[in-house]
Amino acid sequence: MLSLNEVNYFLNPRSVVLIGVTTRTGPEAYNSLEQVLKTGFNGRIYAVNPKGGEVLGQTLYRSVLELPEAVDLAVISTPRTAVVKVVKDCVLKGIKAVIVVTQGFADGDKEGQVMQAELGKIIQGTGTRLIGPNTIGVVNTFVDFHTSFLDFHRQKNNCCMISQSGIFLLGSADFTAGLGLGIDLGNAADIEISDLLEYLGNDPQIKVINLHIEGIKNGRRFMELARKTGCKKPVFCLKTGRSEAGAKAAISHSGSLAGEDHVFETAFKQSGLIRVQDVEEMRIFNKTFLTYQSIPGQRIAVLTISGGAGIATADAMSNYGLKLAQFSPSTVNRLKEVFPDWMEVINPADIWPAGMIHGYHHIYSLSLEIVLNDPRVDAVFCVSPAYLHPAQDKLLNITDLLNQAAANHPEKPVAVWVYGPYRQEFAAILEKPGHIIAYHSPERAMAALGALYRYHQQIKPALENPEKNEPFIVFNEQKINRVKRIFYTARNQNKATINFPELEEIFQAYDIPIVSTKVAYNLIEALAAAEEIGYPVVMKVLSPEVTHKSDLGGVYLNLNSPEAVENAFKKIKALELNQELKIPVLGVLIQPYITDPDSIEIILGSKKDPVFGPVLVYGLGGIYTELFKDVAFRIAPINRTQALAMIKETRSYQLLLGFRGKPPLDIEALVSSLLSLGQIVVNHPEIQELDLNPLLVRPKGVLALDARLSIA
Repeated sequence: MLSLNEVNYFLNPRSVVLIGVTTRTGPEAYNSLEQVLKTGFNGRIYAVNPKGGEVLGQTLYRSVLELPEAVDLAVISTPRTAVVKVVKDCVLKGIKAVIVVTQGFADGDKEGQVMQAELGKIIQGTGTRLIGPNTIGVVNTFVDFHTSFLDFHRQKNNCCMISQSGIFLLGSADFTAGLGLGIDLGNAADIEISDLLEYLGNDPQIKVINLHIEGIKNGRRFMELARKTGCKKPVFCLKTGRSEAGAKAAISHSGSLAGEDHVFETAFKQSGLIRVQDVEEMRIFNKTFLTYQSIPGQRIAVLTISGGAGIATADAMSNYGLKLAQFSPSTVNRLKEVFPDWMEVINPADIWPAGMIHGYHHIYSLSLEIVLNDPRVDAVFCVSPAYLHPAQDKLLNITDLLNQAAANHPEKPVAVWVYGPYRQEFAAILEKPGHIIAYHSPERAMAALGALYRYHQQIKPALENPEKNEPFIVFNEQKINRVKRIFYTARNQNKATINFPELEEIFQAYDIPIVSTKVAYNLIEALAAAEEIGYPVVMKVLSPEVTHKSDLGGVYLNLNSPEAVENAFKKIKALELNQELKIPVLGVLIQPYITDPDSIEIILGSKKDPVFGPVLVYGLGGIYTELFKDVAFRIAPINRTQALAMIKETRSYQLLLGFRGKPPLDIEALVSSLLSLGQIVVNHPEIQELDLNPLLVRPKGVLALDARLSIA
């Protein structure tokens, strides 16, 4: 966590030294001193070049140690072989903030990775903090300061960008419609995203925070700070490295290990972040949230001059949690007074026929005022063509009346879809007063308004009033201690998996019902186990290397006799003789054969993510798990509300409610098992992967029929 002073050293320094300044000037010199002087920075500026001399009226000191003072900020642009020595000198000089622009560290070869690790060691415990390496540094348009060696267009607004790539600062006019503060973390050898969130959450100048993420170091810390920040202002997140190719590029680009995308998606959702799908969506969301104070609900009125445009807008709404407003009787009656007799007053409202009778401007203005005064309407979406230049279009230029209506009703967003060859010109005029956003498609508009609704009416209230932490379920202490010994023994024996009967003990200790299972290492034991359980039985292969037992011929059901057991045992043992499979067969598992036509098969599982820790998995189980991939994820631990939300996210949730004459199933028992699973993986961090598949969910209770657990 960075203190206020530590952040100010970077973003609002009183003095700065630029180390590695070239003596060349001009557009192709990439001279950072030249760029800082252009900004009009009013602090003290120093420059360092080991050859000394003078450039742009500035004395070039040969070393940072020669400076007359310990400046607030040092910006290093030397060859990478010199960086370690220069950072050491900065620490000796007492400089508290260092930006390393130079590339070729964790983003490069092994030597660079070693040098980056050395940078972290140099500053550790010294009070000096570092951004980079491989960065353009920072931008602060509020005080006209930036550290880039490139000149770029700086359009001021009240948003912030924390990025792992300089392009998002240099191109901020396109990506976030401007910038107030920008920090390019580069390889994040020291300062990372989480260090800045609290500061930005408390900065009154910043209304919206944007994150560009390639990877995160400490996922759980990030989630905690993101929740605190999201209470105060919206946080948008663009996660790159979603595809396999993108993830590989992320590793080479910033030295970040990009985690699995669905895990990041889950973490963002649990943290209250709003994920944007692309840079255009990021730009539009920023403009929307900076323009509209809020949105009171999800009911949208549509005023259009085309029935088709209204239908397209209605379709887009349904994808983003919005819906068409149902006009009040008063609104319907008032619109009927000006609409043709043959026309039904509905939403979307096609006002073109009325405009042909009474005049387009008059009808648009009147209709807009009527629907904005309707208590059943939360926002208005208008469709406006731009076929002629605004200066020539006296008929369709409604920019003034739209802005006047929006100014009169700041609590209800008025948004416009502008289309046609002059849409850019119309949009510029519409947006200039600062009341309205012009969108280029109904899909982009509804995505932005939907995000506005979710944040103000769902995400922010949930973050401000978090559910009280439910106490962990209390389990039998003696049984839990036995589970700890199981894991301790397995680690000491360098086991990668835990099998039955220990698996059965683990789940029973955490009150997850699991089918009674006997382990047999030879035919005599298998026959005895079957007799003890009672026919019919199920036989499964016992092997640490087999996940999908049935795919390999390792599962035999409904064995009704000793002969059937013997035959199945021989077939399973023969698997280890198969030269293609090459799997060790330790023995077999014998279980009662259970059939329950009223139940469904579910998978409960967990996988330990290197960034966020144990991630819980819930979904349709059995042989359909990987076919349908009807699954939901959460970062453990979770509470009862979150567990139920996981279950409801899946398409198979409807099966639990009862389907085609089948009785409803025991959702409460399923929730309890999911909570218990979350406690298992949190209490025993050595667990890498855990599957209960299938877990039978019955009209009363649940029962796990198989399990797999791996450790490290």
